[in-house]
This record gives sequence, structure tokens and C-alpha cells, in this order.
Amino acid sequence: HELRTPLSVLQGNLRAILDDVYPLEKAEIARLYDETRLLNRLVDDLRELAQAEAGQLGLNVRSTDVRELIHSTAANFAPAVESKEIELSLEIASGLPAIQADPDRLTQVLRNLLVNALNHTPTGGRIGIAATFLESAIRITVTDSGEGIPPEQRERIFDRFYRADPSRCRENGGSGLGLAIARSLVEAHGGRIWAESPPGQGARLLVELPIQ
Repeated sequence: HELRTPLSVLQGNLRAILDDVYPLEKAEIARLYDETRLLNRLVDDLRELAQAEAGQLGLNVRSTDVRELIHSTAANFAPAVESKEIELSLEIASGLPAIQADPDRLTQVLRNLLVNALNHTPTGGRIGIAATFLESAIRITVTDSGEGIPPEQRERIFDRFYRADPSRCRENGGSGLGLAIARSLVEAHGGRIWAESPPGQGARLLVELPIQ
């Protein structure tokens, strides 16, 4: 369905142009170009997810500073949260040890979690990133002040193409692959990811990564 929809739009609009129903104008071409970009993103995401699930995704593992990774990722999201007047806060424990991981892939995980939080947080809401040190792992938590996740959906949100809110369209709800990719990347690092949603307190996505 996700691939068929943009293909149908492309085919229908191109047919209309050929039949002189739509004029051949730059505005129409721009809309068709946006559909090709969406298709390209979907194909790239599916390929990456397939590689990760098959254990064929290469990881460039090295010593990674989680504090620095969180700060740099949050800085990149500053314009997006400011445009929605959302408060973004960081709470990172001091003395976090470095972990052996692929920093680019972990950045991708955190970015996907933040995109999810941003999509579900209303204007004027709050998003928080926290990092704590456990006995043998580091836990990263992304919280939002959105509508929360019903108990029966907390496991399914990590399934490909699943959206907790069915009314979300692909234009503003993403491809439906972000959390599935995040789970695959976390598990490729020997970690785990899950969701919590205390009543009336939004959603909380948690990642635990082993130090070794």
C-alpha cells in the first residue's frame, strides 16, 4: 500500500498530462517529483530494514561517547522543535562510560525516536532526552507530552508500517518504518528497545545498549 499510493499518483497525473487534462507546468512537475522522492525514501528504508533483519547491515563499531552523540543530535533538531514551539530538554548523567557501537547508526536510532516524538507532540509541548548508566548498560529515554500509546499498541509501534494513530497520513506521519528500523539497529548492537506510556503522561521510548 505504501508503495502503491505514490505510484498511483504518479501514473494518474502523468496520464492526465498526456490526455491534456492537466497542463504541463512546473507546479505539476514539482508535485510528481515529490512523489518520486517519497518512493525513493521508502525503497531505501525497506532495503535498510531488510539488511538489518537479515543480519547483513555492516556496523562500524568503535568507542562512542553517548553524551556527545545526544548533544549533537539534539542540536540538529533545534530548528524543528522551535518551529512548533516545543521545549526540548536534556538530562544526561555525568560520568557516562563510552560504549562500543556504531555512532552513525546510533545517531540514526535517536533521530528516528525524536522524529516520532515530534510527530506526536502538540505545539507548545515538551520532548525530553535522558541518559543514565546502569550496571552493564546505558539507557537512553526519549519522552514526549503527546497523546500517549494505548497498552495494546506498545509492542506494535515497532512493526513496519504500523501507526498508533491510523488517521496519520504518510505526508505528516512518516513512512511507518522509522521505529522498525530503530529496533533493528538497537538489536544489531545487542540492545533492546521498548515503549512505556503512563496514563496522562505522554509516551516514553527506552533504549538499553550494553557497554561492552
